[in-house]
Amino acid sequence: MIADVARTVSAKWGATTPRERAGLAMLAAIAAVTAAIYTIDWANQSATAALSATQEAMDNATLQSAFSDDGSRRALASEAGNVWRASRRADAFAAEEVMTEIEALCLQAGFSDLRVAMVQTPPPRGQVGAVNVSVTASFDWASFLALLEALEASEFSISVRSVDVSGAEDGQNLALVLSVPTISAEDEQ
Repeated sequence: MIADVARTVSAKWGATTPRERAGLAMLAAIAAVTAAIYTIDWANQSATAALSATQEAMDNATLQSAFSDDGSRRALASEAGNVWRASRRADAFAAEEVMTEIEALCLQAGFSDLRVAMVQTPPPRGQVGAVNVSVTASFDWASFLALLEALEASEFSISVRSVDVSGAEDGQNLALVLSVPTISAEDEQ
């Protein structure tokens, strides 16, 4: 049976013109190149998937070893506690509390003509975000340094986002944007 098929194909091949043979050879070459391209693509995808799986396995092993170590768990719990202590709870009054605290710190530092305003509202529940407050005031450099020291000594993490100083030496104005991180508890209703 195979011999019959081979004879039939040989007879048909012998009956083709050189142009037909060239066309068939070109189709065979196109099929071979297409097969090679798909094989290379499959090999690349397989290598990428293997690399991704290896990386994920290494990450999981690292996390597993970190979480199984008592020292690492204590350090993680301590850092999570620090985040909670250094942040404001993102409730309905968080922005007002932040503005009041910043205003008090600015007045204690010696700023005059103080204006404190909210720049951004707190994030929705379930997220870590920030309350940004703008401060504009007349100041001198000693009061600015006193404010920076008060921000550093504050139990909450208040960071300076931007500083803009304008005016002459005798009457300088300051525009600050301060940011306080907020955290919303997942179980709040």
